[in-house]
Amino acid sequence: MFCVFRVRLLRTASFRLAALYLALFTASALALGAFVYLSVRREILTDFDERIVEETDALKSDFADGGRERLAAIIEARGKGGAGFSYGLLSREGGLIAGDLRVPSAGVAGWTDAQEADSEEPAESTAEVIRTLVTPLADGSSLLVGDERRRPDEILAGVLTAFAWAVAATLALGTIGGLWLSAHFLERIDSMRQTARRLMDGDWTRRIPLSRTDDDLTALARTFNRLFDRIEKLLQANRQVSADIAHDLRKPLAGVLRRLEAARDDPSAAASREAIGAAIGDVEGVLDTFNALLRIGQVEAGARRAAFRPLDLADVAREVAETFAPAAEDEGKALVQRLDVPLPIAGDRELLVQMIANLLDNALRHTAAGVRIEVGGEKTAGGIALTVSDNGAGVAPGDRAAIFQRFYRGGESRRSPGTGLGLALVAAIADLHGLDCRASDNRPGLRVTLATAAETE
Repeated sequence: MFCVFRVRLLRTASFRLAALYLALFTASALALGAFVYLSVRREILTDFDERIVEETDALKSDFADGGRERLAAIIEARGKGGAGFSYGLLSREGGLIAGDLRVPSAGVAGWTDAQEADSEEPAESTAEVIRTLVTPLADGSSLLVGDERRRPDEILAGVLTAFAWAVAATLALGTIGGLWLSAHFLERIDSMRQTARRLMDGDWTRRIPLSRTDDDLTALARTFNRLFDRIEKLLQANRQVSADIAHDLRKPLAGVLRRLEAARDDPSAAASREAIGAAIGDVEGVLDTFNALLRIGQVEAGARRAAFRPLDLADVAREVAETFAPAAEDEGKALVQRLDVPLPIAGDRELLVQMIANLLDNALRHTAAGVRIEVGGEKTAGGIALTVSDNGAGVAPGDRAAIFQRFYRGGESRRSPGTGLGLALVAAIADLHGLDCRASDNRPGLRVTLATAAETE
């Protein structure tokens, strides 16, 4: 099991990205380290040579002041390593006059490698060599000033060792960090996969757990959860639609059958015409129900999204309210507008007209004479909000969410004509336009609010 997990871990995109980043970082660190090492090496060796040159210049001044004897005395007094240097004073023939440095051959000038005078090893062997500056003097002798290169070499070796440990630590920590991050992301992706499998098995109550860190995977999980919410809602609606149709269409179809049988058995032509007319009315009601269902299905499928255009929802609501105003006046109801601010939205004008018309028709249909119906709009922190409210009897708190379901008819509305699909169509159109549809208490009466849905990502 662990081996399988390890193989999956190494194949994850997060681990591959971490490994690629680690490789690029290591290559960059090596290139930078090489540059730093060469720069430090150059500075150290330059400083090393400058110290030898400065010591040589000082001894040349002593030679100019006191000649070979004084120079030899100074060299002997300082001795080997007295100031961190090695010295040598050679005759014209190459014999050692003072000090302890020698060169392989006489007549050499400038920078060379020298050895201590008591060493029997040749300069090219593994014997310790000393970087030396050979300076010819005015009397034909040669001044040798050298310093062991071991000290700068030790410094550079220490730099290389420290850099190697730093690279090794970086690789180790980077690998551990990459494995940890990959395991963390793999665990979250496995959670998404398990949720998807549960959903495929029919458990639509499952949702992807959200992490406390608001990162890309959390945003993706939140988006998927919203998608699952919508799918669950559509599946529930599809499961209910057959039962709803059977329940709500059984009565009108039974009425059609009864009237047609009565017309068949009644010898009176007038009675037959009346029964057939009533049956036609029932069939038209059935067709209206099917047309409303088809329209809701088209809206929920998003088929009308291509017709979206920028428009002012306040203007649309104002036109619809003016259309309904005469009907409200005839019924003894006051229909007022409070649409003082523009409500910009991208949408299908025909559908928005249908949405507002259904709300006003519902308010007129289910309120008594003397009520006040108000259409209002306002800007909100989340965007815009359109409200249709009345001061009638209202809806019971437990029924407010249900009024937007298909075929729902509660309370007194059961005794009034209608399909029970008007507010379901309102909810579908609102959802298509990114609006939350909520019913609340108007104290007294009912308030329906269509507000820009809060963005959760």
